[in-house]
Amino acid sequence: MENVKEKKKFKSPNTYVIIFIVLLIVAILTWFIPGGKYELDASGRAIANTYTRIASNRQGLWDVIMAPIIGMVGNEQVSGAITISLNVMLFGSFLEMMDTTGAINIALKGVARKYQKNYYVLITVLTFIMGIFGTVQGAYEEGFVYLLMFLPIILALGLDTIVALMIVIFGTQAGCAASIVNPFSTGIASGIAGISPGDGIVYRTIIFVVLMSLCSFMICRYANHIQKNPEKSVQYFRHEKDLLEFAGGTDDVESLNKKQRKVFSVFILTFVIMITSLIPWTSLNPNWTFFENVTKWLMNAPIIGTILGKDLVPFGEWYFNEINGLLIIMTIVVGMIMGYTIDKTINILIKGAAALVSTAFIVPLARGIQVIMTDGNITATVLNATEKTLGSLHPVVFIIVCFLVYILLAMFIPSSTGLAAATMSIMAPLAVFAGVSESAMVVVYNLALGFVKIFAPTSIIVMTCTQAVHVDYGSWLKATGKYIAVFFVACCLILLVNVLVF
Repeated sequence: MENVKEKKKFKSPNTYVIIFIVLLIVAILTWFIPGGKYELDASGRAIANTYTRIASNRQGLWDVIMAPIIGMVGNEQVSGAITISLNVMLFGSFLEMMDTTGAINIALKGVARKYQKNYYVLITVLTFIMGIFGTVQGAYEEGFVYLLMFLPIILALGLDTIVALMIVIFGTQAGCAASIVNPFSTGIASGIAGISPGDGIVYRTIIFVVLMSLCSFMICRYANHIQKNPEKSVQYFRHEKDLLEFAGGTDDVESLNKKQRKVFSVFILTFVIMITSLIPWTSLNPNWTFFENVTKWLMNAPIIGTILGKDLVPFGEWYFNEINGLLIIMTIVVGMIMGYTIDKTINILIKGAAALVSTAFIVPLARGIQVIMTDGNITATVLNATEKTLGSLHPVVFIIVCFLVYILLAMFIPSSTGLAAATMSIMAPLAVFAGVSESAMVVVYNLALGFVKIFAPTSIIVMTCTQAVHVDYGSWLKATGKYIAVFFVACCLILLVNVLVF
């Protein structure tokens, strides 16, 4: 018998490999691209049209090896990424603690049961909840878990698996597209761009409300169509099989106990504090000094000030360090509420952080690209080249072109950390040259990534969720194609408003 060799399927290299390849390419470019510099303003930003040539500094293998290390700890020219990496790991600790308590999953099931008699309300509530998970924690890979929770009730209402898929995929990724305080996208991208995660948070909140409302409306519209015409569903041929496989267990009632209700309140409170602390209150209105006044009072109070310390940072001025402190406190508080021993709490904290070490290490590796470019004196030269091309476009044209570029990049680098790491150090300064703020470029990046993850074959949530409920990829695109198009148009309009109004 002849041995028939199976064709090897192409496997995309992981994010580490991609970024390291970019690192090597950038190091090679320092041998060919002439050096240059820009004059800087008081805030350290390059001033357009001030580019001049200087001697280049070719980077070798030792420089490539040292670049990620310097990217982590920083030097005189490049700030260290350690606070961002720590933020990613501590966020993992907090989420691990919440997962251990079971409070979130039980609460979700309770919401689904409560609103099951009115599917319009049910869809809207569940979509917004998925959006919240997306916008505060970057819900993505775990999407199929939520999907399996909702399927029994969705199918029992006479709807199809596509409705449940839309709630989870559109919901979480519309939330990610807004990413109000998502540490894995907005946090990392803002850090690389050299701005606070609070910059642009008000507009990102508006984006969240707009996109979630739009997605809820589209899903309700589809659900109404399918309930009236079940045979129109692309999954109608296996409706009975879906009922048998997924519609069981709807009578399994589980409610939050007293401790879990407290834990769920802490979960909500954590993100309320996070959002409130990152909004630049005095920048929005110089008269909004409430948090500054309260902080000064606390620090000057005789006993309280001594206990709390003299270095409190008011809400509105928090950055990664303060958010990291909040996450540690809340993780420990949840452990205390649940009655866990200190050993168990610490083990959970370490386990959650360990699960995201691989993600956290992407940040300094990517910062290494900036180190190589800065030490090689080619950053200004690259910016000058883009300034004369993309940077010379009208802001309206520029923002749409960048959105399209980011969509293309996100198709090949669907990792939020990887995409930000590979691009933001160039795109953020370029935005300034084009008359667009760095925070607007973060919005471009978030919208493109969220949009791509709704339909791309490289999207983990799309491929795992559709496979879990036996929906082939082509059927998913057929059922949701027009809604994806509407989402794209909405993103473009959001970007235009950002440039023209904000």
